[in-house]
Amino acid sequence: MKVRSHRLTRILAVLVVCLQMVAQTQAQELLSSEVRRVEISHVGPPPVSDEYILSNLRVKEGEPFMRMSVDEDVRKLYNTGFFYNIRVLEEPSAAGLTLKYILQGNPVITEIRFTGNDKFSARRLRRKVTSKVGEPMSERRLFNDAQEILKVYQKSGLQKTRVDYRPSINAELGRATVTFEIVEAPKIKVEDVEFVGAEEIKQRKLRRAIKTRRWWVFSWLTSGGRLKDDVLDEDRDRLRDFYAERGYIDFDLKGVEIEPQRNTNKVNVRWVIEEGQQYQIGAVRFEGNELFSQDEIVSQLRSSDGQVVRPGLQLAEGETFTPKGLMRDVEAIEDFYGAKGYIEARAFPQKVANVETGTLDLVYLITEGDKFYVERVDIQGNTKTKDKVIRRELAVFPGETFDMVRVKLSRSRLEQMQYFERVEAQPENTQIENRKNLVINVEEKNTGNVQLGAGFSSIDALVGFAEVSQGNFDLFNPPYFTGGGQKARLRVQAGTRRQDYMLTFIEPWFLGRRLSLSTDLYHRDLRFLSDNYSQRQTGARIGLTRQLPYNFIAGVNYTIESIDLSLSDNFQRQFPNSVVLQEQGERLVSRLGASITHDTRNSVILPTRGHRVELTGDIAGGPLGGDVDYYRLELRASQFYTPQGLFSQTSVWQDILEGHVLELTGRAGVIEAYGDGDRGVEGRVPLFDRWYMGGLYSLRGYRFREVGPRDPVSFEPLGGGTYWFGGAEYSVPIIERLRFAVFYDIGMVYPDAYSFDPQDFIDSNGTRQTTHMYNDNWGVGLRLNLPIGPLRLDYGIPITRDTRLGSSGRFQFGVGYTRDF
Repeated sequence: MKVRSHRLTRILAVLVVCLQMVAQTQAQELLSSEVRRVEISHVGPPPVSDEYILSNLRVKEGEPFMRMSVDEDVRKLYNTGFFYNIRVLEEPSAAGLTLKYILQGNPVITEIRFTGNDKFSARRLRRKVTSKVGEPMSERRLFNDAQEILKVYQKSGLQKTRVDYRPSINAELGRATVTFEIVEAPKIKVEDVEFVGAEEIKQRKLRRAIKTRRWWVFSWLTSGGRLKDDVLDEDRDRLRDFYAERGYIDFDLKGVEIEPQRNTNKVNVRWVIEEGQQYQIGAVRFEGNELFSQDEIVSQLRSSDGQVVRPGLQLAEGETFTPKGLMRDVEAIEDFYGAKGYIEARAFPQKVANVETGTLDLVYLITEGDKFYVERVDIQGNTKTKDKVIRRELAVFPGETFDMVRVKLSRSRLEQMQYFERVEAQPENTQIENRKNLVINVEEKNTGNVQLGAGFSSIDALVGFAEVSQGNFDLFNPPYFTGGGQKARLRVQAGTRRQDYMLTFIEPWFLGRRLSLSTDLYHRDLRFLSDNYSQRQTGARIGLTRQLPYNFIAGVNYTIESIDLSLSDNFQRQFPNSVVLQEQGERLVSRLGASITHDTRNSVILPTRGHRVELTGDIAGGPLGGDVDYYRLELRASQFYTPQGLFSQTSVWQDILEGHVLELTGRAGVIEAYGDGDRGVEGRVPLFDRWYMGGLYSLRGYRFREVGPRDPVSFEPLGGGTYWFGGAEYSVPIIERLRFAVFYDIGMVYPDAYSFDPQDFIDSNGTRQTTHMYNDNWGVGLRLNLPIGPLRLDYGIPITRDTRLGSSGRFQFGVGYTRDF
């Protein structure tokens, strides 16, 4: 009975409360059924006028009161971006309801501060902040700013860093000081990376497939070895792609476990994976192809993986299935049809698992469509570049078969010009049956460039330079001189041992043909050639170059220059009988040259395969005039190999030799005077045109120009009439931006043309010595790919040398992965 009485009491209490609430609501409705007055008041300076505020309110005086309308007004006022805080007070009365909108405008930011930022300066963090001093404060913008600052720390490996913003507001003045409070966490180093469930692929190879690497002594150079959330997310995709490209299309990434090590800032990263089955290709068949048989299609397929063009299907029977291989085959089939004008042909691959054989069968469903011809070529979007500059790069013309392979070639040529941000080439329907227009749509980009910089090498010492260039120059389009597809460059280079001034102009389509015309005007003051003299060159060069089939390049050029050798007064006083004194003075050189080159390298910066062979010849004087008469022949060759290609894809050596490169280099040259030679002396070639060896670009174990014939009186290098050189370099990747190299160089310079008799000399004891038939050296080096560009550092050690040459090793350093060809 007591329990029932207690429940009854609670029910009656609830009913009483509900009746009271209903009564209060009815009373309010009687008091405020109509909005009598709307008042606006401000806390601090008003950001906008009251008229603007009232225009944004749905609630009007004299209209029935609706709370939904008030809520909508508050949201609308906040969305204007002018207000920091909004309150609405309701004052009911018998005459109606008075609404008071109390508004506080967004304060103006007077200062932005940063606290706790030891890793990054306030100046660097401020570049990530979009909120500005003098602008109204926005909570949303401050939140986004804090997130951007946090990303800076996370990318640097400080994963647990916290970033909060704290506004300090003076409501009366309408001003605010914003402080970004940063609590920097220590960097988390990756102690170990493990792949749980990996059975078919080795742990070492999987570690190289992702960017989350173990910490080691050179991690500061590669920015690796740290735990970074964004890199970890990218590694998930890298791991999936890695397995997919090896045929494991059922691969499943179960998760990533981060295991902290006790009392340290190190973690172990554990990838939990399930490899699944590796699929091989079974039967391959085509369906829907009526115009061409399957054998006819396959025999004419050509596809490229970015390095090698392969005939036939990439995914033929017995090959390992890969998504990229499937995409290349689909593209190759559609290109086969597209090259014949069937631009609407499509190949839809169907994958069918063959349970009996454990393979993956492929069925290509082909829709062939109709054959089309080009009606018209329209060019759009070129605001600077002239139409003719674009049209001359196209491989498709009106009236021809609409060849999609040539359309892709045309687009590639336009992209390689570096004039456009974007290039699109699309067919467009016409009113004529089986004819379509080709629409080329481009988006111009800035082709002018200004560069300032400095460099240092073992030959030039310290050098600074300034360069202004325009890659889309037009000599006949003042005052902007752009849009003609020409190239112009002005470069000034000054340093402790040289000064260079050069103006270059290139017309890639001379006389409307694919014939490159280049013109150079230059002045050089070179003081690094010798400690005893300086050399000044002022001249001009004009050349024609033509790209020929089968990777051949042919060129002719003409050079006229004035060369002045100035010997130091000290040298003249010390060695009055030196033959070098005959070299002093100014000469006019008029020279005609020609070259033929065969270049199959797959990269200019770091080739891994292919070769470059160049034969050049020059003739100076004679019918060309000038003060010197000679001819010169030179042959240069470089061959690049990757030893990885010697082994099958399944060999363990594939992993060991990945990224290794072998470079073989050979050169030989001869120069000989004819007629009266230099200044009427028969058989004489001037000092500045002879062959020299030693230094960064030849024998690296010796000083610059140290190897070869010398003046018996002053021991000044005299150069020679014949030279030969050979070299081998083997480089391996150490980390992402660093390669290690070991090399061997051999060569020699001989006094006379077509002679391999070295020059004898008198040693310090007065004894005549016979020089070796060659000099050689070995050494080691580093190749660094820094943000400023690739650099090379070599240490060469002489092996076979003359007694007058030093025996100690020598450092050589300069720009580039490979030596100048």
